[in-house]
Amino acid sequence: MAIIDWLRFTFLPSVPATEALDQLRRYLALWFPLPVNFVPAEKGMFGYTSSFDLMVWKDGEFIRVGVVALGGNTAGNTMMVDLSGKGCSLVSDWQAVYATMQDLDARITRADTALDLMEGFTLEQFDDLYLAGEFNCGGRIPSRRYVEGGHMQDLGAHGRTLYLGKKANGKELCIYEKGKQLGNPESEWLRIEIRFGNRDRVIPHEIVLDPTRFFAGGFVALETLVDSIKEKIKTEQRDIVVEERTIVLKRLTHYLVAAYGKTIYQLAHELEMDYKALVELLMVQGVPRRLEKSVVADGVNRVHEPARPMEK
Repeated sequence: MAIIDWLRFTFLPSVPATEALDQLRRYLALWFPLPVNFVPAEKGMFGYTSSFDLMVWKDGEFIRVGVVALGGNTAGNTMMVDLSGKGCSLVSDWQAVYATMQDLDARITRADTALDLMEGFTLEQFDDLYLAGEFNCGGRIPSRRYVEGGHMQDLGAHGRTLYLGKKANGKELCIYEKGKQLGNPESEWLRIEIRFGNRDRVIPHEIVLDPTRFFAGGFVALETLVDSIKEKIKTEQRDIVVEERTIVLKRLTHYLVAAYGKTIYQLAHELEMDYKALVELLMVQGVPRRLEKSVVADGVNRVHEPARPMEK
């Protein structure tokens, strides 16, 4: 049920950097159904002096799905692989990811697990559980933070978020109204994420093979939740991708019509209602940023164009 929605790990290469990068390319080819391009970035990150963006070619453009960083004594001469939610959604073989980390003796520094509840649950239910002490962690109650996104007429129109715990302490629970955040004010879709960090804990490699077990083990209340719904929740990850794409496309279409609908109408008249010519005039090949994750995730189930060389 639960998925991995972010993965970051470090390792100490046993060969020079150039060879280590080639080794990573071979490993990543086993993870993804699409070729991955290593594109030099302008700067490093997290104490590393240089980095490469991991890019895949989809619908006429490159989309970043992760980062590889290296270089610098402050990082202990290690290398880092950082796989975003887009990258995780593209993985077709988590067993290969696990084997890679085992081979490299990698240390996971961040792993996010997520569970999607498409209907039947509300944010208030989880807030009530918190207030009842059901998110007790070893005798301690995590801190609570509540955020609303909306406007004066409806403070929660763009979705509400409940945070329990802090990332700085190594474990943060985030429960938010995903459907509303994407743009559907009527959606019941809730997403629950646990963001595990490596402060005062070792994150086992097995988390990528059985994210549901680690998700449920994060809080007693979530273990109870998983036990109660595992026979009821039949939603496939592909269904979630389709739902996200549907909501975002509808929202973007709303903005398109509101901003340029009348202009398009006048253009259609200029072209004597030649709709094919109208589409060819207006269409630009590529992927809107808000659709990148669903487009990349859909790549697991489709045949794709080969990798393209990056322009320098």
